[in-house]
Amino acid sequence: MSDIRQVSFDIIHRLRDARTRTEVYGELRAAGHRFGYDAFLIGGLPQTETEGLLDCAMISGWPPEWSQRYHTRGYLHHDPVIRRIRGTTDPFLWKDAPFETGDERAARVMNEARDFALNDGFCVPFHDLDGTEAGVSFGGQRLSLSEDEKAGLHLVAIYAMSKARAVSQARSRGVERTRGHLTDREVECLKWSAAGKSAWDTSQILAISARTVEAHLASASRKLNAVNRVQSIAEAMRRGIIT
Repeated sequence: MSDIRQVSFDIIHRLRDARTRTEVYGELRAAGHRFGYDAFLIGGLPQTETEGLLDCAMISGWPPEWSQRYHTRGYLHHDPVIRRIRGTTDPFLWKDAPFETGDERAARVMNEARDFALNDGFCVPFHDLDGTEAGVSFGGQRLSLSEDEKAGLHLVAIYAMSKARAVSQARSRGVERTRGHLTDREVECLKWSAAGKSAWDTSQILAISARTVEAHLASASRKLNAVNRVQSIAEAMRRGIIT
């Protein structure tokens, strides 16, 4: 058995035994040293116009600054990699995700990704019978994969997606028991507040007014029996509502 095959099987075995998103994240982070990627993202593709890529992410090893820019500038709708995921079931290199020469917005997405050391990438699409689309994407400053490495990373992605779905579903069941009656929007506002965003910043990200953001945060605090925003964030983290 070749070295890369053995490495791939070792990673797969450890992924199989993973019990939490943190463990899956750790295994994929460690695997990057062998395959040469620096960042990774496991997630579904949005099914509605109101959803963003971050809403559907299961495990993210993506640069946070790039994720935020991608979301706020609406790059989801112009990303050649996303288009390719929707149109194929075969793994592909980012450079093989085509776009028209005159498509300035698609070119901007790919060019700006390089500002965050995401020059090259490899993506594995997933298409379920119910129409759900998802993908595992690996990126780095220089990702040069042999055919054997592509095959190995393909297998790793399959196991990583399966495990990410399993642990995410288990966590969701636990969160549903602990999140009380918080609405999805209240949870979103708490997440962005925990990330250090002001009400105005959050309003720009979610395309709602700053006053509405404040109202959601106040409502969440009441439901969590918190006396202020800091306490409500801490309580939401304690319950596993946000991470």
